Amino acid sequence: MPYEYNFVFDFTEKDTKKHFPITFEVKEGIKEIIINGNYKPESADETFSKELAKLALRIYLNQGDMPLDIDTLPEDVLEKVMAEFIPVRNLINFRLFDPLGNFRGTGDNRISNGIPIKIGETISSFGCVSGTIYPGIWRLVIETHAVVNKCHLEFKIELNEEEKNINIPELASSYSPVWTKFSPKNGWVKGDFHSHTKHSDGSLSVEELVQNAIDRGLDFIFLTDHNKISGWESAREEKFPLFPGIEFTTFWGHFTAFGITRYIEWDNINSDKGIIEVSELVHSQGGLFCVAHPFTIGDPVCTGCRCIIDVDWKYVDALEVWAGTFSQRRHENTEALKLWRNLLNQGYRITGIGSTDIHSLKDIYPDVPATFVLVEDLTLSNVLNSVKKGRVYVSKGPEVGFRIGNADIGDSISVSKKPTDLKYSISTESDVKIIYNGNEVNTIRNTKLGEIEFVPERSGYVYLEFWKGKELVAFTNPIFIED
Repeated sequence: MPYEYNFVFDFTEKDTKKHFPITFEVKEGIKEIIINGNYKPESADETFSKELAKLALRIYLNQGDMPLDIDTLPEDVLEKVMAEFIPVRNLINFRLFDPLGNFRGTGDNRISNGIPIKIGETISSFGCVSGTIYPGIWRLVIETHAVVNKCHLEFKIELNEEEKNINIPELASSYSPVWTKFSPKNGWVKGDFHSHTKHSDGSLSVEELVQNAIDRGLDFIFLTDHNKISGWESAREEKFPLFPGIEFTTFWGHFTAFGITRYIEWDNINSDKGIIEVSELVHSQGGLFCVAHPFTIGDPVCTGCRCIIDVDWKYVDALEVWAGTFSQRRHENTEALKLWRNLLNQGYRITGIGSTDIHSLKDIYPDVPATFVLVEDLTLSNVLNSVKKGRVYVSKGPEVGFRIGNADIGDSISVSKKPTDLKYSISTESDVKIIYNGNEVNTIRNTKLGEIEFVPERSGYVYLEFWKGKELVAFTNPIFIED
């Protein structure tokens, strides 16, 4: 006998960035929960969308090393740029918890597309967690990430005493490992720290994501689906180094955690609490906390994508300096590079990383970065430890070397009035910029290998940037100078 609950909401723009909890009772003997949700309209009309997109673009384009005033752009150019971001959507999601407080799933793209979501004992929708359907009071929290115009939401929750699996698309089938045997590796290993699958808003299965990483020559990846770890949990038999992570997709910014295996509630990051509580929870699991793409396009085009809360940087381990394709995201990436230099100037030892933020194969361009990490053996703990120590460089492909005396990337040397050897290398000819305490102190044009005298007369840091014309090729993390 099926049981059914129906909920209706009418949201306005004032309801943006709020949580609306509802509860429902599950009786003994229920085997599956089916949630049908849909909302209308899905987006603003074209005229209003253009107004909203222009507001977001005004901020986004007026940053970085080549800022633009959109009022100076030809109308046809501006129209072409805005076309990527319109129509501007209403964005509503939900998260579900069982009576024990366990996270059991979200709606993601399925709710916006009107696709039913299933949580079953043996099989569930992507992004949801299968297992016992416990009797008692379940909690569903509706998340209004963006309400750009008046929006009508309807929810129907159906409770069934048997698993039907009829007319339910996008169910997560059993995982098929891509690798069945692990291949040990050490030295400089390269990976991607930011990736998505069908378990959130990506188009790839976990298997397809792993295969793509192999095809790109990566040695490891972190799976960081939005606000969940269900994709990694489903793939525990995978022998390719698929490491656990999460992207906290909040109303106030996006933050990635690397190495956590237990769910953390994302709404603990907010404008009142900041990031401290969640960062400490990540660290309690032995993970690392990272600020992701802090200067990407934000409200209302991509609500929450841009970081708009004050960050206490003492609680941050890494900064996503280079996100996605450099040429298309230049404004945000060069602004992030400036932020990273400024943080290093203030004495924060925050590791700079790069990531593709892959959602589909279309996100992989020739100028997306990989993050290279120096490890004794390729294990999760070694990768996390080396990232924490800054034994990292970021490159769109070429291999890089950087030493001062006997010190390698992430090491420290002492202040000295005596010159020492600074050595660099890159596998493709580039311009090398030597950055000392935030200032470009030397540039060597069209080089692949070299050695110069360097005097570490002041405490601080030195790192290298490699450029080809106006395109960033690679950057290292610092070698630090201590009194």
